[in-house]
Amino acid sequence: MRIALCDDDVTARQALKTQLNTYCSQRNLCLTIDCFSCGEDFLKSSVQYEIVFMDIYLTGMSGTEAVQEIRKTSRCSVVFMTVSREHAVEAFGLNATHYLIKPITEEALAEAMQRCLERIDRESERLLEVKSRQGTVPILMKNIIYIEIFNKISIIHTEKKHIQTYMTLDALLKLLEESVFMRAQRSFIVNMNFIESFFFDRIVLKDGTEIILSRKNRSELKAQYQHFLFNLARRGGI
Repeated sequence: MRIALCDDDVTARQALKTQLNTYCSQRNLCLTIDCFSCGEDFLKSSVQYEIVFMDIYLTGMSGTEAVQEIRKTSRCSVVFMTVSREHAVEAFGLNATHYLIKPITEEALAEAMQRCLERIDRESERLLEVKSRQGTVPILMKNIIYIEIFNKISIIHTEKKHIQTYMTLDALLKLLEESVFMRAQRSFIVNMNFIESFFFDRIVLKDGTEIILSRKNRSELKAQYQHFLFNLARRGGI
C-alpha cells in the first residue's frame, strides 16, 4: 500500500509518519510512505497513491487546491488534516474519506485508516455498467480482460462470459480506470493486469489472445505499461 503525507510542518509530518508505521506494523500491513512539504511537489509525483494525508494550510498551494487537481484523475482516499473544523464542508465536497483535527491521536488515526481501508475494498469492486440488448449489465472492472469492437459492436471479454454493447470504445474508456486500462489500438482496450507478454509490436494476454499494438503509439503504450508495472511493484502487487 502506498501512502502520501503532505504537510509543511516537519515535526507534524514526522510524527504522523511514525504513527502510520506503528498502525500498519501492529496490523501486519505492508506500506510505503512518501512525504511532501508542499502541494506543488506532491502533484509532481507520478505515483498512484491509495491514501493521501493532506494538510489544508500549506505554504503556497493549499491542500484543498492540491486535492482538486488530483481528483481530475484519481479516486484515492484523502484524509485532510488541520487545526480547526473550518474547512470540513469544503473537504467533504472533494470526496474526502476523513477529516483529522491536530494534534492527531492514535484513536483518531485508527478511525481514519479504517475508513480508508474500507473505501479501498469498495473501490476494488467497482462496476462498469453497460447497455446491452438485455438491459443494463453490471460487470466487475477487475474481471474484464479486454474489449474489442467488431461491426460497430463492442464485445467485453471476461473469463466467464462475453457481453455485447453498442457503446463505443471511447465511451467505455471514459468509464474505466485510466491507470489499469490501455487503448492498445483503435479496436482494442486491454486490462493491463492480464498482459502476459509485451513485445515491440504486440501484446499477448494471459488467455492467449494476441493484439497488435497501434504503430504510431507504440512508444507511449510501452511507457504506459511500464508505469503501470512500476506502480504495481511499489504497491507490492508483483
